[in-house]
Amino acid sequence: YSVYGNHDLYVDPCACADDVLECAQVNPNISDLRYFYMPDTSYYVEHQGLKLEVIALDMNYYTWVNHTCHHTPCEEKCQDNLQERMDAAFGLFYDRARTSTAENLVVFSHYPTDYFWGFPEFLDELRKNDTHNIHFFGGHRHNVDRSSTTSIAPNDSWLSGGGGGWGCESYGREQGFVVGEIGADGAITTYSVLVDFDICCKRL
Repeated sequence: YSVYGNHDLYVDPCACADDVLECAQVNPNISDLRYFYMPDTSYYVEHQGLKLEVIALDMNYYTWVNHTCHHTPCEEKCQDNLQERMDAAFGLFYDRARTSTAENLVVFSHYPTDYFWGFPEFLDELRKNDTHNIHFFGGHRHNVDRSSTTSIAPNDSWLSGGGGGWGCESYGREQGFVVGEIGADGAITTYSVLVDFDICCKRL
């Protein structure tokens, strides 16, 4: 599964498109394994046999629009598109949180939870675990940790930047990826697998 981040939009026609099928990364064919499955800019996928639902959220407007759309050939149109898509993403999340029967919701966005300080109602919904366990994954920063994100306890929140793009910044030394394991009882366990920072980011 995939979702758009800020750098994706600089040259992708998606920034200026009215029809998401014009977006270079949108792929509604789940059988086409040459590409990530991404039927829309935000979407959900139910996995009933695994007792979980995946929810992908396009959150590129209120979080990072001023650093994104001026790189595109259609700054005003890009802003309009990203606002519409992020508003729709919030709506999708609230709807699925209310109506999904899945035991676990795996929610991801390009941005980690600390980017949503201006949306306390969203963070409060991520913290609820009366009907679902929620596991949230965001990137943007290029580190792998749970310490730099805004807590959604008792649920789980990861920064899973993985060292991509602009890795080796000074704010973190945890480079790698996050593993999620689904037990026979449907319980999800997550943990990081890290590489030696000095091997990846040797200072000259």
